[in-house]
Amino acid sequence: MAQQTTTPDLKIKAARPPEDSPRTPPPRPATFLNYAHTAVAWPLVALYTVLMATLSLACSPFDRRGRLQHWCASTWSRMIARTALLDVRVHGAEHLRAGESYVFLSTHQSWMDIPVMLGYLPAQLRIAAKREVFLIPFLGWHLRRAGHIPINRGSTAESIASLQRAARLLGGGVSAFLFPEGTRTRDGSLQPLKKGGFRLALESGLPVVPVTITGTRRAMPRGSMALRAGPVELHIDPPVPTAGLDDSDLPALIGQVRAAMLKHFESSRQ
Repeated sequence: MAQQTTTPDLKIKAARPPEDSPRTPPPRPATFLNYAHTAVAWPLVALYTVLMATLSLACSPFDRRGRLQHWCASTWSRMIARTALLDVRVHGAEHLRAGESYVFLSTHQSWMDIPVMLGYLPAQLRIAAKREVFLIPFLGWHLRRAGHIPINRGSTAESIASLQRAARLLGGGVSAFLFPEGTRTRDGSLQPLKKGGFRLALESGLPVVPVTITGTRRAMPRGSMALRAGPVELHIDPPVPTAGLDDSDLPALIGQVRAAMLKHFESSRQ
């Protein structure tokens, strides 16, 4: 359920990735069967969204910690992934400890990253998403009631304030999830990582967990609504501690997370 404009203070000043940088495999052209599948799948997704968001809203007065609402979001996401015929495989879940909180930072290749992440990442998640998503009927209502984090990407000051508020809400097994690239890749490369998610980790003192999702670009590439069935890999790398770090440590922390993500980009082409 979640993100788009960039702000100068929340991104790394870096050029676009060079042409020889690792990229995930390109999508294949959509076939007639893909379009037929898509025509059936999207109305079902709309139905799931209305049903599960309504259930989430009904639960919210009795669910101050948002756990039932997270279950609704996770179930909604798995329903979408199965309807899209995605074969999701999770690697590295053993790196996470039950009851611990983290800041998960993930690659972003497709809208399908959202149901994959919410449905299959074994954690209680609160998403940092662009403010406009919270205005969508049913979906936005669920996000607000479940305690997700609206970000005004048009204002650096408001974005930082939102992340600071979020830092105070994390802990007790509740984790944050962000896409540090800010938007979906166009060519399969890993884009520059913005600082906002890393600053949230520093503010909260929580470990950063690099998450790499591959296969979703093939399933639903940017600029297309046509679905393609196929495997999706969700890689969870070991948590990176942030306790005691400050802004001067950000470049090294960002470099470490980026290296973890690129490792899986390279293996996805083999």
